[in-house]
Amino acid sequence: MIGEIVGNYRILKLIGEGGMGVVYLAEHPGMGRRAAVKVLHAGLAHNQEIATRFFNEARAANSVRHPGIVEVFDLGALPSGATYIIMEFLEGESLASRIRRAGPLPIAEAVDIAAQTAEVLAAAHAKGIVHRDLKPDNLFLVPDPRAPGRELVKVLDFGIAKLNLQSSGSGGVRTRTGAVMGTPLYMSPEQCRGTREVDLRTDVYALGIILYELVCGRPPFLSEGQGELIHMHIAVAPEPPRKLNPSLSPALERVILAALEKDPAARTQTMGDLLRALRAAAAAPAGKALPTAPNRSAAAVPLAQTTFSATASAYDVEAPRRRSARWPLFALVGAAALGGAAFALRSSGLSSSAAPPPAPAATTVTPAAPPPAPAPPPPAKIVVSIASQPAGARVVRERDGADIGVTPFKESWPAAAGVEKMRLELDGYRPQPLVVPLDRGVALELALTKLEREPAKRARGPAKAPAKAPPPRAPRPEAPARPSEPVPL
Repeated sequence: MIGEIVGNYRILKLIGEGGMGVVYLAEHPGMGRRAAVKVLHAGLAHNQEIATRFFNEARAANSVRHPGIVEVFDLGALPSGATYIIMEFLEGESLASRIRRAGPLPIAEAVDIAAQTAEVLAAAHAKGIVHRDLKPDNLFLVPDPRAPGRELVKVLDFGIAKLNLQSSGSGGVRTRTGAVMGTPLYMSPEQCRGTREVDLRTDVYALGIILYELVCGRPPFLSEGQGELIHMHIAVAPEPPRKLNPSLSPALERVILAALEKDPAARTQTMGDLLRALRAAAAAPAGKALPTAPNRSAAAVPLAQTTFSATASAYDVEAPRRRSARWPLFALVGAAALGGAAFALRSSGLSSSAAPPPAPAATTVTPAAPPPAPAPPPPAKIVVSIASQPAGARVVRERDGADIGVTPFKESWPAAAGVEKMRLELDGYRPQPLVVPLDRGVALELALTKLEREPAKRARGPAKAPAKAPPPRAPRPEAPARPSEPVPL
C-alpha cells in the first residue's frame, strides 16, 4: 500500500503489523499533517463482530473527546473490502517498552502515570464506555505540549470496549455473552470467569495490576500456563507490593491492594475514587529507598503506536510461583466468605487497631501478632454449570482426557481445594480451555471460535490402470477354394 491514497492521506511506510492488520505512517499531501492509518485485514473485515470491535476505537474517541485519547480523523473501507481508521500519529514510547527498559519506575512517576490513566478512563466511564483491555501496551507516553518536561499518557485501543451509547441514540454495542476477552496478565476475576456483566470496575482492577507492575517491576501474577494464570486472578491473593519494593508507603500499598480486590463490591468502585486515593497517597511518607534498577538499554527508542500486537513483556515465571505458595487456602476462602474483611487477611499490620503495640526500647522481646481467625469451612458441594455457543461441545477433563459430558453441562461436585482444568471440544471449532475452582464452582457461558476452513483441494485419485488389451483371436481356418473359383496367387 506504500504510495496509495487512503481517505485524504498518502501512505508513506509500514510502522507496525499484527495478526489482525497493519499500521502505516501517512501524510496529508496538502497540509503536511502526519497520521497513523490502521488497516484491518480484508479477510477479517467481513466478520461483523470483528469489524464492530475495530470501529469501537473510533466511536470511543469520538464520544469521549479527551486529550488522553487518540484523536480519530476518519474511517472507512478500501475497494478491497479492508476497513481502516485514520488517527493521530504519536511519537513516544509505550509503557510496556518503558517497563522493559527501565524496570520499576520512580514512585512519583508511577503514580503520575496511573493518575493520568484514571482521569482518562473516568471520562470514558462517564460516557458509558468500559475499556476491558487495559495493559501497558495500550498506554502510550508522549511529550506533553502543555507542560514541557512532562509526559502525557494516551490510552489506545478501545477495540474490545463495551459501548453503551444510549445518550447518542446509537444503541449498545456488546460482545457475545460469555466471550472471554482481554489480556490474561491484566484481566479481572470477573473477566476470567466469563461473567455476563463486566462493568467499569474491571478497568479499576487492570489499572491496579499496572500500578503494581510499575512500582515492583512485574505484575502480581505470572504463570507459564493461561489456565493457571486465570486461576490466580480468581483465587490467589497478590503478594503485598512493599515486600518487593520497600520504598512504597503503606498508603500507596493500600491503594494498590484495594484496586486488586477479587470481589468487585469490595474493590475501589470508580476511577474517580482511585484518582483521589492516588493523590492522597502521593503525599504520604515513603518507606525505605529501593536501589535503582539499571536500564536495560541506553535510551528510549521513539516508537509509533500500534495496537495490533500483544504484550511482549518477558518475566521470570518461577519466582511468583514460589511466592504464591506461601498463601494458605484458608485466606482465599476467607476472602470469598467475608467480602470486605479480605483486606485485613492480606494486609495485617496496616490497621492501627490490629497492629501490636511497639516494644519498649529496653526490651528485646516483640509481642507476637494475634493468630488469624479461622476461616469458615468450605461448602460441602459446588455446582459446575457450563454452556457454550453453539451447544453440544464435549467437556473434557485435562488430567486424564476423559469426556465427562456435553454442553449445556451442569453437575454437583464435592467441594475441595485447588482447581479442575478442562476444555471444550467441538468439531470445526477451536478447543476452549477453562478452569473450575473446586472451592466455589462456576457458571460459564463460552462462545467457541470457529476454525477457518482451508480451500478444498481437488482430490487426486490413483492413476487408472491401462485397459487390458483383448486376447488375440485365433486365426480362422481358411476354407478350401471351390473348383469353380480362381485361386488367388
